[in-house]
Amino acid sequence: MEPPPVETAPVAAAPPPELAAIRVHQSAHLRWYHLEEPESPLLDRLAQEFGFHELEIEDCRHLRHTAKLEEYENHLFIIANTLHFVPETLGVWFGELDIFIGQDFLVTVHAGPTRSVRDILPRLQAMPKLQRPDRVVYALMDNMVDRYLPVLDQIGDRIDAIEDEIHAHPTPKALEDIFALRRGLTEFRRVMSCMRETVNALMRHRAPYYRADMAAYWRDLYDHVIRATTEVELYRELLASVLEVYLTSMANRTNEIMKVLTIWATILLPLYVLTGYFGMNFAHLPLQDHPYGVAIVHVLMIVMTVGMLIYFRRKRWL
Repeated sequence: MEPPPVETAPVAAAPPPELAAIRVHQSAHLRWYHLEEPESPLLDRLAQEFGFHELEIEDCRHLRHTAKLEEYENHLFIIANTLHFVPETLGVWFGELDIFIGQDFLVTVHAGPTRSVRDILPRLQAMPKLQRPDRVVYALMDNMVDRYLPVLDQIGDRIDAIEDEIHAHPTPKALEDIFALRRGLTEFRRVMSCMRETVNALMRHRAPYYRADMAAYWRDLYDHVIRATTEVELYRELLASVLEVYLTSMANRTNEIMKVLTIWATILLPLYVLTGYFGMNFAHLPLQDHPYGVAIVHVLMIVMTVGMLIYFRRKRWL
């Protein structure tokens, strides 16, 4: 009698020699290729090897796409976005990671080194259960989404600093910073909206691209995206309040300046009348021949000025 057949794990096909240089992991259930030069001919070789569509290759080579999910015959194409805060310009810059996921392969494309891949690779080697395309995609996207909140924290700290600056001394530079942060938050919200729709679409997919046991992980990732989206809206409202405080402070400052100018104009008005009266030269004026006439007029002007200042102080106008 022949012995029963022994089940063995499927053995992944050996990669073509030209693709071995960009293979970052290979096991029984996962072949992962990572390319950091989208313009490289290796991307065309990957497309030929796995049957990628030409439009996907075009998206990889023309950057600045927001997140999306497209389904093809034998794989899914995902664009996920990273977000970075630029303190010098107070703007938000976003990058993209292009992901091709099939039943037993994963291809990632990024212009230059990416922190997400660098963080996940050691975990992949140490955790055998992570060695599945669906789990790696989740780990990559979770790594990117987890960095959204620190970016928002940096924006929140800058908003607090601008608010303190406005309360102390509002300047036109503070207004420029407010509008720069406002543009950054608008860009942040636009990117987050696309990521939310992409993760929501991933939640509705099932085998063969990932197993049913990933449903809880996708829901958790979706919750993180929603939390970041909520934080963006809160900071937008906070920034609108800071702008209102700035406009109110500038209006109050203008009113104070106008009040002081008005008070001094009012104080000088009787002096103009007095000097204008004594400046007339076609009639005999009082004190014209008095030996202390000039001194008396000066004393009268000083008394009038001091009296008006005392009156304004009692009225709390000054």
